Amino acid sequence: MEIYKPEKAKVYAYILLLLLLGNGALGILIYFANTYIAQYIFILGMFALSIYCIYYLALVKSLSYELGEEDISISFLFGLKKILIPYKDMESYTIIKGKIDGVKLSGIGNHRFHIGKSFIEKVGISNTFITDSKGIIYIKALNRIYGLSPNNFNEFIKKLEEKGIENKEFYVEYKKNIDMYKEKKFLVPLIMTTIITFFIILNPFILYLSNSLPAKMPLNFNIYFKPTQYGSGKQFAFRQMTYGVFNMVILFCMHYASYFYAKYDKKSAYKYMYIPLIISILFLIIQVRVIFIFA
Repeated sequence: MEIYKPEKAKVYAYILLLLLLGNGALGILIYFANTYIAQYIFILGMFALSIYCIYYLALVKSLSYELGEEDISISFLFGLKKILIPYKDMESYTIIKGKIDGVKLSGIGNHRFHIGKSFIEKVGISNTFITDSKGIIYIKALNRIYGLSPNNFNEFIKKLEEKGIENKEFYVEYKKNIDMYKEKKFLVPLIMTTIITFFIILNPFILYLSNSLPAKMPLNFNIYFKPTQYGSGKQFAFRQMTYGVFNMVILFCMHYASYFYAKYDKKSAYKYMYIPLIISILFLIIQVRVIFIFA
């Protein structure tokens, strides 16, 4: 078995810079934020960004391409995960050098590297393990495409040709807009988010109109959930309505994003509808907690 290592220095620098600058910016926002909700969201954002960057640092650190007698193995996460591509399943390969031209569907990267899933122009939907765009080999096997960037580029190609794998251009099929409303994976989070958002808006007003709210309600909290500002029940209801409108804006943006990405990969489009669902559930929990404690 021959092992080929990809170039990693540029990817390390990018991910570390993203980790430092991203957490630095979120740390500043946490320091200046004067509301419990804002601080809570920024802290969650810092945690998510850290996990995201550490995961891809570990992936890139352990990434290698192993050429065996029967298959190519893409090994990462210190051997815990491997993707096997048997030579007998390989239809062809193509070479693209320079800027990565396409749409990132998942993962991390830019026009010079990408780890994850992308729609690549002239290639199609690809599982990409590309750390350097100087020389990229796309391998097509059983309607799946894999993007690799081995250091010993010419030697790697020679090994493919020895196995009878031909260099051909890929046929790329561009999808038309998909009617997402027929898909349960899209419709369920959309309906749930809409219901929760309307509940966030209407619940405080119903309580206010039914005189179920006290005369004084907390409007803002510090990170320890201690009230820093009080107002009337009416002000509290309007504040919650603002949070509901904020959730509606996020839902609209993610709805548009899901339709945009569905043109390239339907599976990647669904995840965008779960982002507003998670955020709306977070706001709902905070609202219920406030009403339960102070109303």
